[in-house]
Amino acid sequence: MTRSETSDFSSKNRVREECVKTFYSLIRAARIHQANNQLIVQTAKEFVRTIALLTKDSEDVSIQFMGRRIYVQEKKVIFRPETVALFDNIIDYFDKRAIQGLRIYPSIKDIKGAELLGFIRLLNEAERYNQPQEQLLSHTTSGQYPWVELLRKPSGTEAPGEESRKNQGLKSYAHVLGSVQEIAQKLTTKQSAGLNRARRVLQNMVDLIMEDEPLFRALSTIRFYDDYTFGHSVNVAILSMCIGKRIMLSKKSLETLGLCGLLHDLGKIQVPKEILNKNGKLTEEEFEIMKQHSMDSVRLIVKIQASRDRKNDILLAPFEHHLKYDLSGYPKTDRSSNLSLFGRILTIADVYDAITSPRVYRKSVLPPNRALGFMWESVGKDFDPVLLKVFINMLGVYPVGTLLVLDNRKAGLVVEPPDGAEGPLEWARPWVVLLKRNGNNGYRKFVRGDTVNLAEKDPDSGRYRYSIIKSLNAANYGIQPIDFIK
Repeated sequence: MTRSETSDFSSKNRVREECVKTFYSLIRAARIHQANNQLIVQTAKEFVRTIALLTKDSEDVSIQFMGRRIYVQEKKVIFRPETVALFDNIIDYFDKRAIQGLRIYPSIKDIKGAELLGFIRLLNEAERYNQPQEQLLSHTTSGQYPWVELLRKPSGTEAPGEESRKNQGLKSYAHVLGSVQEIAQKLTTKQSAGLNRARRVLQNMVDLIMEDEPLFRALSTIRFYDDYTFGHSVNVAILSMCIGKRIMLSKKSLETLGLCGLLHDLGKIQVPKEILNKNGKLTEEEFEIMKQHSMDSVRLIVKIQASRDRKNDILLAPFEHHLKYDLSGYPKTDRSSNLSLFGRILTIADVYDAITSPRVYRKSVLPPNRALGFMWESVGKDFDPVLLKVFINMLGVYPVGTLLVLDNRKAGLVVEPPDGAEGPLEWARPWVVLLKRNGNNGYRKFVRGDTVNLAEKDPDSGRYRYSIIKSLNAANYGIQPIDFIK
């Protein structure tokens, strides 16, 4: 992306973000002010202005949520620490009304403020009804508000409990992501940064992991193409805590381990952007600068406002995460003792997420199953043999999120491990959701098809109905596995 293209993207994202913010301000103000209130009038003007800017090159503006992300005109609005809570509130607002969002047409500029306020109040009051979507549709399809259209929430097949857990998990992920972004931003601008928010959201995440570890392993497949560093830190924290749960660590230890994962790459905020995002191999001099990030993470953690005991608990593992099991990595050390338990766990989670995530300096990334095989080649040298076995057994032969090409040339995304596997052949036959090309050219290139069990056999021939031809990395095809996982 050229500098002018980057600037244009940032400018458009700011307008999309402003559109979301003014919409939320409008629905809040409408609860307490009359139509002639100056705040209402000004906020309504600002909202219409952003719609006008966004419809310069399109026929309408859609504001909707998918997963726990906000999209405007089918473009993802970038998370920033100060907008995470706002986005969550809007998603919950739409969710309570059983709608996915709104589509607004340019004719909004011709309406009176009282009409806009009337629609916003209709939205606010819909929450009181047992069937809010039907209540809203009765007004919007009658021609009363021709400048707006409801985006209906698609009827899913998930049980309410499953949907609730997934939404809780996505919300927890967003809050953890926001907490590490906030710490990094404050440290970068020489402000006081504390751990209270990060600890609070990690405690919630630990509780959810104890209830539903498979869901969080699925959440760790989330890939941020525009903000790799912080998304990587959250994924490392999740994978580390899942390993910790498997080896029976206490909830308090899991929280501490999660903090270590969340902050292990904090030092990268001091690496020059031209090195961190270089499109190509680093020179020796550049790599030496990059290698300083482990020690810089320790220096920055020391600056965080927290008790001495708390900081002592989370300093060592971030320092160790590139040292390797045999101490042959960096930073160079003359220590003779083994890595700490948390350091050995972080090393495994860090490498796995790194080699399965898209980066600017490589064209493609390994499929999850091949990544595990690649890591096993360095067992005993880079990785603790026992912990790596725990990790591989936890993820399975084909980890959730692996993209498979089947013998009928269909693509299947692994969404669940095999049922009651009794041998190696069964372990290699998970549940997959078949993917179909999206003919609507929406934000997703693929949509959900049938869910099939690869261990299923034809009753007449006794042969498996499906065979796996090869595995691929979903990230290479712009697929977010969590969109397809219940």
